[in-house]
Amino acid sequence: MEQRSQVVLVTGAARGIGLALARGFLAAGDAVVAADRDWAGAPGAAAELESAGNALVTGIDITDAVTVDAAVGAALDRYGRLDVCVNNVALRQRDLFPPAGLAGVLEAADADWEAMWRVNVMGTLTVTRRAVAAIRAGGRGGAVVMVSAGGAATTRQPDGSWRAASEVPRNQPYEASKAAVDSMAFTLAADLAPDRIAVNVVFPGPTRTTGSDEMATARAATGFVNEPMLRPEHVVPATVHLAASRPPSGVTGCAVLAPDWNARNGFGDETRWLAAEPARGDRS
Repeated sequence: MEQRSQVVLVTGAARGIGLALARGFLAAGDAVVAADRDWAGAPGAAAELESAGNALVTGIDITDAVTVDAAVGAALDRYGRLDVCVNNVALRQRDLFPPAGLAGVLEAADADWEAMWRVNVMGTLTVTRRAVAAIRAGGRGGAVVMVSAGGAATTRQPDGSWRAASEVPRNQPYEASKAAVDSMAFTLAADLAPDRIAVNVVFPGPTRTTGSDEMATARAATGFVNEPMLRPEHVVPATVHLAASRPPSGVTGCAVLAPDWNARNGFGDETRWLAAEPARGDRS
């Protein structure tokens, strides 16, 4: 496989999609700065990545600028530059409303909205500010990829009105926070084009990560119809591809749905990426 030799910061790299992405970038020949707030809660993940020989495992709390500065500084100390930032960390619905993670706009309290905004919007912005400064300093161009959600995406109707592209019931304030991230990314793409820094968004779709099985069981008990979940690895091909994009000829200012991107680009349809049914009592 081609050795790409990018230096890639992945937040939330201890488990789920973040761990899959860290593995994917390493397999693609990149150096990985794997950042997470809780390595102790993911036994074996840090040792696995470090054993690959081209990964730096570090702590980060994206709501704390001091730890973000430390993570970016550690990347520069180890590798001398930063080329790509993958913003994967997010507060999820089930973190605020366990176990089902269901809440409407008015059900969620002000404190819930503030907590979600603090992590998903302001935390993502904090990481992006620091990472972009480091990428700019390298003068080589680079990329920012947001792992987000498309529930707030809209489509134009024949009558000129706009409607939601898909129905995502009782998934607030998560969807609103991700809509803000998407908007941020689209504007940032134009802002950073002169620096040859691409900014794109990946929508994973339903993915089996930590706590997903418990959430799905709780949702089903309310009559909610769960979509089949995919393995976290399905997000890797599109993200690794977008991380190599550079303006002016590369893709920027774009959002892709990972399962659709995989099908269009030879990585298989959703059936290839379906998560195995959990064993009884499995809550991973």
